[in-house]
Amino acid sequence: MADKKIDFSSLKSKGFLPQRQENMFSMRLKVVSGNLDAEKLRAIADAAEKYGSGYVHITSRQQIEVPFVKLEDAEAAISELEKLGISGGAAGKRVRAVVACQGDRVCRHGLVDCQELARIIDEKYFGEAVPKKLKIAVTGCPSACVRPQDNDFGIMGTVRPQILEENCVGCKLCEKACKMGAIKVLENKAWIDTEKCILCGACIAACRKDALRAEKTGCTIFVGGRAGRQPRQGIKLLGLADKEQLFSILEKTFEYYRRESLDGERLGDLIDRLGIEKYLDTVGCVPHTGD
Repeated sequence: MADKKIDFSSLKSKGFLPQRQENMFSMRLKVVSGNLDAEKLRAIADAAEKYGSGYVHITSRQQIEVPFVKLEDAEAAISELEKLGISGGAAGKRVRAVVACQGDRVCRHGLVDCQELARIIDEKYFGEAVPKKLKIAVTGCPSACVRPQDNDFGIMGTVRPQILEENCVGCKLCEKACKMGAIKVLENKAWIDTEKCILCGACIAACRKDALRAEKTGCTIFVGGRAGRQPRQGIKLLGLADKEQLFSILEKTFEYYRRESLDGERLGDLIDRLGIEKYLDTVGCVPHTGD
């Protein structure tokens, strides 16, 4: 009797990636924004010993893979983990798991709640079918530790500083804190060069006299980026977007990508093919002008 044909497409949709070894798979598991509680970590470790080779691989996109899972064990392995609330990761032409830093919950540089944004995006879009694949990253500040510019849709927390001259004593702590040379103390008063300012908020954090405050906090949005063999820097779409603007643009971007893209075309390639103006008109946005 002929061997049963392996449905690689079905396996891939469940997060099983074929290895170079015959009938061996690396089981990709979904991790939202890089966070896993200790109980789930223990369950994954147990699964790695039971079904794999006793170790896990942490990917560049904060996902966990258990290598060396045999074909005949694939269904049992994922079924066992799903009972514990651990699902397979996305692969192929789907929206991938959202990557994110710890944001303002943990990081002293964080300006926005990356974990909450990632959770909302994941609940709405994870695993959705798209023409190629779509990767989303959320980072808390312009340090950009999860590289939002290298993703199809990147979100970066930003803050616009405001100077209260009556409180400024010319101590120069803000000037020393700014790595971009965007803030200077002239005649004992702070002054900001808006052309150099990257909206990181370091000057606000350094001030001890309440002379610098957050005038507006929001997100800079990047679209069309990617890494890989043909890397492409994302287009800076909008600075200091509020939550409502962010999710409106994200939803319209999904609609545009599904409607206009050719099969196998990344978002950045679609924007290049039809022009940035058409995309901007669709999402209701004007080009970034540096705020």
